[in-house]
Amino acid sequence: MEQAITFKTDGITFSGILHHPPGAAIAVVIGCHGLIADKNSPKQIALANRCTEAGLAYLRFDHRGCGQSGGDFANDTSLRNRCSDLLAAVGAIHRLLGRSAPIGLFGSSFGGAVCLASARIIKPFAMVTLATPVESRSVHLPEDSPASLRAEIHQNRLKFSVSENLGDIDHILVIHGEKDETVSVSNARKIHRHAGNPKKLVILENGDHRITDKSHQALVMDQATGWFVKHLDRSGISCW
Repeated sequence: MEQAITFKTDGITFSGILHHPPGAAIAVVIGCHGLIADKNSPKQIALANRCTEAGLAYLRFDHRGCGQSGGDFANDTSLRNRCSDLLAAVGAIHRLLGRSAPIGLFGSSFGGAVCLASARIIKPFAMVTLATPVESRSVHLPEDSPASLRAEIHQNRLKFSVSENLGDIDHILVIHGEKDETVSVSNARKIHRHAGNPKKLVILENGDHRITDKSHQALVMDQATGWFVKHLDRSGISCW
């Protein structure tokens, strides 16, 4: 079952879809989309469906300035603001399902950086990052990207580093394409090297940033779902 929800922070209304499993959920996964994506990205929908099949609830939502959420992308997008969005999403889950609901985080590309930066506060039971940059200077946008966006990444509001957060992370699965043309695979190795146990690194052979290979897509779904089921069921309680 899919439930449309809204929540607010910083005077902005956010749009989300909460996927419920057939029975009582053992935990909730919250997904953070990439920089210029939204909650309807194929990866988010596919993972939401796989999670509910495995007994997990899944929340996908639009960050400010994206999709159906309020805000202005050009003026409101920053790592700090996206972390605020994610914290508001966690608050919405607490109100809907109770504060005892174990939470997992999934972040794709810039969304993974948001999860890493927010983990100290959220303290997720498990995390999966996909094609995630550790710092903005490691991001190489395609040549056809707007010059203004490239400037923001390297010089202005979107300049970031989450390196200092990595030592606080554990129960993390790091997935990355070997030939990622936008975010070097060295980022994944750095995340994995500095994170605490348990941790796992999956490198997709010849994989690109968008994970266009169908076999890679299937592997990502299998690995991510398996990781969440394994590490989110530690509490032995259901959300409702």
